[in-house]
Amino acid sequence: KASGTPDRGVAEAPGATAAYESLTAPAEAVGSVIAGKYKLLQEIGEGGMGSVFMADQTHPVKRRVAVKVIKAGMDSARVLARFEAERQALALMDHPNIAKVLDAGTTDTGRPFFVMELVKGIPLTQFCDEHKLPVLDRLNLFMQVCSAVQHAHQKGIIHRDLKPTNILVESHDGKPVPKAIDFGLAKATSGMQLTEHTLFTALGQVAGTPLYMAPEQAAFNAIDVDTRADIYSLGVTLYELLTGTTPIERETFKKAAFDEMLRMVREQEPPTPSSRISSSESKASVAAVRQTEPAKLGRFVRGELVWI
Repeated sequence: KASGTPDRGVAEAPGATAAYESLTAPAEAVGSVIAGKYKLLQEIGEGGMGSVFMADQTHPVKRRVAVKVIKAGMDSARVLARFEAERQALALMDHPNIAKVLDAGTTDTGRPFFVMELVKGIPLTQFCDEHKLPVLDRLNLFMQVCSAVQHAHQKGIIHRDLKPTNILVESHDGKPVPKAIDFGLAKATSGMQLTEHTLFTALGQVAGTPLYMAPEQAAFNAIDVDTRADIYSLGVTLYELLTGTTPIERETFKKAAFDEMLRMVREQEPPTPSSRISSSESKASVAAVRQTEPAKLGRFVRGELVWI
């Protein structure tokens, strides 16, 4: 209606008014203050689940943080209930390569929010390519990520959406330090849209990013996903660090229909990293970014790295 109020029949339905107000409430924006202590300074990311802001915490301590505000209509009560149930496990995570979750709550407009350590870094693959890191240096960064994932798994936390954009590299005293972000949030909000590349339909939900997704995740309402799904995603990330592409190439996914995309994740056997390098049209540039020659890169990747 022109006045912005719902029809009487809708308003009288149980819970309809609250739902309507949640969907029509203005989204949090730069300049807003959340929970009386987090002032949003700049939007630094946006995905299917919500927006991420750089913010200033004013009390009880002053510090700069990252605040993720979940989109309206994402079943706020359920998201918070899930998060509260796992908060203790998240609090137990203490690893130099995992960004800490600091706080959580609900905004004045009814949207859940999470407060995280602010990581001033760039995605793992982008960092490695921009700095033309040799394979050994890439592996050293990757092993730190593996250590972080193992730590989380020991605490009972599964990420479910590991990929280079969720592994940021920042500089500490001149040394590159990778940090996994959103650890635990993916689990706390399982079943919701996680990123702009997350699949979501009215028939069911597929949580994760297809290019990095384990086959058992490529099904609607996959409830038996465990730590092995994270290990698989790490393998895909390592594959990309070595070859410059994902096992199933991005262009192939762009041309595929929804069901075909899921089928490829479940059934397609990708080429080994060494065969992908040897057959790649851009193998010279891939090797150059790794400060080596195509033949040497192919030999280096064969053997143990192929098995991993």
